[in-house]
Formats: sequence, structure tokens, C-alpha cells
Amino acid sequence: MRLVRFHLGDRQARVGVLHSGTVTELAAAGSLSDLLALPLDRIRAACEHPGGAASPAALVELLAPVDGRTEVWAAGVTYERSRTARMAESGQSADVYDRVYAAERPELFFKSTAWRVSGPGEPVSVRSDSVIDVPEPELAVVLNAAGEVAGYTICNDMSSRSIEGENPLYLPQAKIYLGGCAAGPWIVPAWEVPGA
Repeated sequence: MRLVRFHLGDRQARVGVLHSGTVTELAAAGSLSDLLALPLDRIRAACEHPGGAASPAALVELLAPVDGRTEVWAAGVTYERSRTARMAESGQSADVYDRVYAAERPELFFKSTAWRVSGPGEPVSVRSDSVIDVPEPELAVVLNAAGEVAGYTICNDMSSRSIEGENPLYLPQAKIYLGGCAAGPWIVPAWEVPGA
């Protein structure tokens, strides 16, 4: 089972479950953000008993699994092997990254509003004022309003490394722009992941 945002020919965004080649709309939620406002047990019940119209998967267009009232946040400096590279890129401010790797508090930053996220098959963007731009494929954790893990998806955190390297305070300019984030194509519900 996969949780999806999609539309049919009418271009109205819907939320449903993809299972065995069929997408079934969730009757209990008009949007993904409505669904994620529920407690985890109710999200699971809604997904296991969708109750809405069913369509062959080939007839729907999948959308990014974020909508109007959801946001994308990211955690930085999470890989030990990238420590040296991040410090080298940062020149005189390299110690900022060194301190983050040793700190108790993680580097968390706002990545995107829903309307800036590229969906499945859509292009991502790079800034024209940056000379070093990198894709950063990430595992994304989807939380409900209570902070419970509702599922997992994939995300591409595009980064303008030359801008961030000039000054760590430029992080928003290096990370937050139209097409600088891609997500999807679906959310794997937490209860579908063994050992999660």
C-alpha cells in the first residue's frame, strides 16, 4: 500500500491509496494535510478502508506528497563523510560546520512550502547565481500533526553549495527556491515498513 496525492482528468488534487495497480480515493480526508491532522491510528484506518472511488493507476497523475498546509523541513550535516567537504567549501567559516557535527542540537532548516515542491517526473531547479549546485537525495520522514511518524518518502534537497559556502547565513538562499525540492512519488505508511 502507498499513500498518494493524485489527480484525474479534472485536475482536482485528491488523496488516496495505491494498491495492486488501483488508486482508491480516501473518503475520510479531502486532502493530505487533512489526513495528517489525524492521530496515527485513524490515518491507518482511513488508508486500510479508503471507501472512495477507485481508478486504474495508469489513469491518474501522481503529485508531490505535500499540499497547501504541509511543509518540508530538513536536517543538515547528517553524514560524517561529508564533514570534510562541507568544511572545505566554507573557507573561513568552516568551524561553524565542525561545531554542528559535535553539537547535541541538530541543524534543522525550513526547506519548502508545498507549492515550491516538484512532483514525480517534474524538473528541479538550480539557481543561476550559483556555480556549484548539487542534488541531495534524502529519506524523508512524514509526521502527522502530533509528531508521530506516519510514513516515509524520498526527497531531493537541491543545494547551491557555492552560495552556502560564502557564508552559512546564506543557507536560506542556497536551499529555498522554486523547484529546489522534489518529493515523492508516494508515502510508504509507517506500518508497512518492517521494524519501523
